[in-house]
Amino acid sequence: MLAIQGLKCVYDTGSRGWAIELALKGEGEEAVRRFDVDGPEDAEMLIEAFDESTSSSFDPATGEIVFAYEYATLDDEDEEDEEEEGEEDEDGEEEDDAEVSEDEVDEDEKEKVKA
Repeated sequence: MLAIQGLKCVYDTGSRGWAIELALKGEGEEAVRRFDVDGPEDAEMLIEAFDESTSSSFDPATGEIVFAYEYATLDDEDEEDEEEEGEEDEDGEEEDDAEVSEDEVDEDEKEKVKA
């Protein structure tokens, strides 16, 4: 597998067709491979897939291009959001309770001093 360093959309005037060029880099090897595509929309789709992927590679033995993506699972995100909301609520409530408690303590102390 060779790492894909970049993609380029090309219109070949000789064959009058669209192509995508892959800039590849591997174990001491750098190469450029060209593949025909149906049109600029297909080339743009491949370039966007490359840009959005976390890693991409080309297998010269099979001719397969692989774009890998990292996604967080929705369950993990929901749990994190709930934890963050819970922390904010607890912090806010604790601060309010602490302020009320201090005020109540001050009032109680004043009453004790007056008595």
